Amino acid sequence: MRLHCCRKRCKDILVLEKNPVIGGSSLIARGTWFASGTASQTTRGVKDSDHDAVLYLKSEGLGKNDESLLDAMLPAAREQIVWFEQNGIRPIALFAEKGVRRIHKFDMPEVIFFLRKKALSLGVKIWTGCPVKDLIQDKVAGRIKGVVFTRAGADRKAFASLGVVLCSGGFSRNKSLLESVQEGLQNVATIAPPGLTGDGLKMGIKVGAATADLEHIKASYAFTDNPSTYQDMTFAYYYGPIIVNDDCARFVNESAPYKEIAQKVIQQHEAKSYLVFDDEIRKTVSRLANSSGPLKEFWGTGKIGNLTVFSGKTVEEVAQNAHIDPVGLKDTVDMYNEAIAKLGKDPDFYRKDLTGKAKLAQIVKPPFYVIPVKPALLGTYGGLKINTDAQVLNKSGKPISGLWQREKSREMCMGQPRRWVYPCHQPSASEESLASRRLKLYGRSRDEKTSPPGLFGCI
Repeated sequence: MRLHCCRKRCKDILVLEKNPVIGGSSLIARGTWFASGTASQTTRGVKDSDHDAVLYLKSEGLGKNDESLLDAMLPAAREQIVWFEQNGIRPIALFAEKGVRRIHKFDMPEVIFFLRKKALSLGVKIWTGCPVKDLIQDKVAGRIKGVVFTRAGADRKAFASLGVVLCSGGFSRNKSLLESVQEGLQNVATIAPPGLTGDGLKMGIKVGAATADLEHIKASYAFTDNPSTYQDMTFAYYYGPIIVNDDCARFVNESAPYKEIAQKVIQQHEAKSYLVFDDEIRKTVSRLANSSGPLKEFWGTGKIGNLTVFSGKTVEEVAQNAHIDPVGLKDTVDMYNEAIAKLGKDPDFYRKDLTGKAKLAQIVKPPFYVIPVKPALLGTYGGLKINTDAQVLNKSGKPISGLWQREKSREMCMGQPRRWVYPCHQPSASEESLASRRLKLYGRSRDEKTSPPGLFGCI
């Protein structure tokens, strides 16, 4: 979030971070920032516009987007990038989404620590290890007037005369909340930080807020056991391996989009799945997949070491080593090989070819391998429903007085008694933009001589 306040006002800002260190999920995020019509695009010869970006987003959202929010986000996102560039923080790369390079990639640790340094230089106070427990609501008027948070083991209250702006709170680490949103999500892994338990989301719901888009949360596929970073993710299945469940049966087209595969895996017993392949496919993955992370050496050399990778001279042997059904896996591999040999295609799940339009590969050359893999949540999306002024709406579609929200939020920061209390987190960069626009609309609109000092969160 941009620091739109003057130095005098910033000295009255207190940011409370739930975790013991700042950064949250952004420290492990890819740092992608969706923006259109930027100088970075122009200098690289990319022609783009807000209109084209909105059409793309509506297409990806199957027409269910709130277009008014898109119209508010895109100009603000562009303005945010200009501000960062003016302060020496520039995108390190541009990536394409269906042909247009509008994904601006930033070094997120650089962004986070720049914002921290900027905030501190302006006199902002940052307290870490201060989780928020509840919103304070006027019992008569229903207005949100502050928060309850914990510091050094003691509960404290922060009051705000204008209201509270919160991050609705990602909940990748809250299995019961995940299960309530979508059956099976509680079984997936997550690489999100420990603090993502949906605190803000639950607090908003408690005071009557409506929610939006929670049903669209999707995991990603595939991650090795006990994943902790993006480096534990593999797309090797696009180059020849088949995917089987706990019963050693195939259940999905392995060439489908990775989010769709994840949804199919979630429907299996305990969301378990396995990649099955032979040594020739291993070499293909090494040659074509541009692998990274802990599996990189295995793909190149076949050396397993301490990895959770099983091998065997036969399909039955590798199944035994992986503690799955040898007979079931042998039958599945034999049927797959026979279909490819006779038909050249997959009649069961309509897998037509591999990445790069390569022909489907039989699993016939030893040694054979099995890698247990699972879907994982990189984060959760959706949250409390808002209007174009970022006001949180109740189930009747009316604003809850004194309550605002930043989009798709995950972490919590809270403030002391001031004009504003701004809880916030570290999302992907484009999530910053709409809340930043709200700060300009509201934070500058009050007369400092007649109003208490301003307060918003920025880390």
